Amino acid sequence: MIQFETTADTSFSPVTEREVLSSDQINSVLSQLTSTIELSTLGSLFFTQLAVFLPVESLDLSEFGDSLRFGLRPRDNVETISLPVSTIKFGESKSTAYIRYQFSESLTPTQRRILANLHHIFTRPLGHALEFRRLKLMATKDSLTNLGNRNGFNDAAQRLINRHVRCDKIFGLLVVDLDNFKQVNDRYGHQQGDRVLQETAQILLDSIRGHEEAFRFGGDEFCCLLDVESTQELNTVAQRIQRAMHSHPLLTSHGVTSSIGGSLFRSGDSLELLFERADKALYEAKDGGKDTYQAA
Repeated sequence: MIQFETTADTSFSPVTEREVLSSDQINSVLSQLTSTIELSTLGSLFFTQLAVFLPVESLDLSEFGDSLRFGLRPRDNVETISLPVSTIKFGESKSTAYIRYQFSESLTPTQRRILANLHHIFTRPLGHALEFRRLKLMATKDSLTNLGNRNGFNDAAQRLINRHVRCDKIFGLLVVDLDNFKQVNDRYGHQQGDRVLQETAQILLDSIRGHEEAFRFGGDEFCCLLDVESTQELNTVAQRIQRAMHSHPLLTSHGVTSSIGGSLFRSGDSLELLFERADKALYEAKDGGKDTYQAA
């Protein structure tokens, strides 16, 4: 498990906040930074607060997650300062993560002290946001495959439904059930069964585009939410999954294939109706002899 311990950067500047920032300024910054627990929103707010006091061009929090860069695109030949803000624990080992700041001009000694003070103030709300994200991931991720779980699926599907309401853009759902999986656990044990599930999860991720998502519902049932607009596109992804499973050494050695049901979201649908259609199509595929795909 990855854990975060925020630490102040005392080596950068030994002065206290009050020597360069007034109480009102400190309270104003803290008020902004404690108004959210979401990491991306917090980063954006911190960048805005930095810009009040310093000629900051960009803020890079990418060591804490994807797409956590704010301001202008980082560039060469400008002042860049990297400050440690936390220790990331990987089991017993630790590594230091950094925030990288870029400025449009060289900072004066006073501005450097201001940066150190703002950086110090930021560490506590950053720690809270990182812990919140860790707990949220635990609640929405399947620990075995690292795919989203049912809670994650519900959240992602609702976002797509909301997108449909805003801009009338449809999407697709595939429900994937493994054929002959029970015999793997029965004959070779759950450790081998877990390997089959993990390899299946990777096949699903490799078969969809980067912005699309795959989920494990539990047992040997998986789902994919796809940014598609036709049954042909849905069929293409299903076939891609089945071809990959047919050529996978571990899965073929155990005779594991997949039955897949699919459906497109329709205007007026609820998530329950969409899933019900795809699930019904899945069982039609199962009844049709397994290792097949049906759309509804």
